[in-house]
Amino acid sequence: MAKVRTRLDGVDYMFLDEVSMLSCHDMYNISAQPAKAFNEPNEPFGGLNIYFSGDFSQLPPVGGGESVSLYNGSIGTQIYSGLSHYGQESAIGKALWHQVTTVVILRENMRQKLQTPEDVKFHKALENMWYKACTQEDIAFLHTHVTGPGTSRPKLAEKDFHNVSIITAWNSQKDRINELGSVLFAKETNQHLIDFYSTDKWVIYEDIPEKITGCK
Repeated sequence: MAKVRTRLDGVDYMFLDEVSMLSCHDMYNISAQPAKAFNEPNEPFGGLNIYFSGDFSQLPPVGGGESVSLYNGSIGTQIYSGLSHYGQESAIGKALWHQVTTVVILRENMRQKLQTPEDVKFHKALENMWYKACTQEDIAFLHTHVTGPGTSRPKLAEKDFHNVSIITAWNSQKDRINELGSVLFAKETNQHLIDFYSTDKWVIYEDIPEKITGCK
């Protein structure tokens, strides 16, 4: 707790992104730690101001999915006496989420400002995907952009596909497309391509020597 208190010294605002991936119990845990550090057990997040951001139409919590999410309607509806200790903490996490007092909804797509009629159809289809509400018109339009064998389907090797977003079903497909695109870009710009895969591992930052990290 002393380390947490030291790291939060002078911090007034905390930003928490990808909130859709938090479960109610995650929210409880995140609030409990600064509350313990600042010795403010009755203050949500120990009195810190919290900014949440994210899109609830994207990824749900990894462990439990929508059944443990902040927008699940059943969490916290039972009386406390009928809940396990974990369930009570989850209910508190749900209550913490409902104490958010200001909500800003971003409605304008800033990535697609100049749009052709086909861009508008594609944007609408993607938007409907987020809300699980694709229409038959959306599906028919998307089918016209599926690559594959045969003369009637477009090919990824065509120039039109060089600088566009491509949706794939598997990460291996995405990796291969990115690899081919990198090679093509290097060739077109007359650059030497160096590629490598990183291996990630859990790191405790306090254990990294200062001369390596370059920070205190």
